[in-house]
Amino acid sequence: MINDSIDRYGSITRFFHWLVAVLVFQQFFKFADRINDGKHWLGDTFGPYHVSIGAIIMILAILRLLWSMKQKNQRPIIEGANSKLVKTVHGIMYFCLIAMPPLGALYIHGHGYPVKVFGQVLIEKPADKVQWAHDIGELHSILAIVLAILVVGHIGAALYHHFIRKDDTLRRMA
Repeated sequence: MINDSIDRYGSITRFFHWLVAVLVFQQFFKFADRINDGKHWLGDTFGPYHVSIGAIIMILAILRLLWSMKQKNQRPIIEGANSKLVKTVHGIMYFCLIAMPPLGALYIHGHGYPVKVFGQVLIEKPADKVQWAHDIGELHSILAIVLAILVVGHIGAALYHHFIRKDDTLRRMA
């Protein structure tokens, strides 16, 4: 089943969800840069791919958002007092996934480095540091923390539905 239904998310929605979930989880290894000034095997292993994977996540998030809007009338219905909370959290997560890569690019550019995705220069190295780009780019880290908190909450809510409420919320995305 490609399309979503009232009972279950379709294969395309599930593909987007789990691919983005794995890629976002991998991106969180960038937090390892805070360990020993980035001289850590996690930072060394995953750090070089951070910008490129971030670009992929942004594209996937945009495609997933467009797909979700197309599937809106066929999706499982979120009812109850928490429906506004669920929609707000999902909206903030989409915002983070889409806004973080450009903000990260501004941060890199603001520090005086070129912005490269898969080895291709997207934004040339500036002659000097660009303070305004650096300052706006600082929002990248704030959104990363917000996203990490929301992801933990999202996982917690899914587990709550599965083990405590014993409903089909988690199974619809599995």
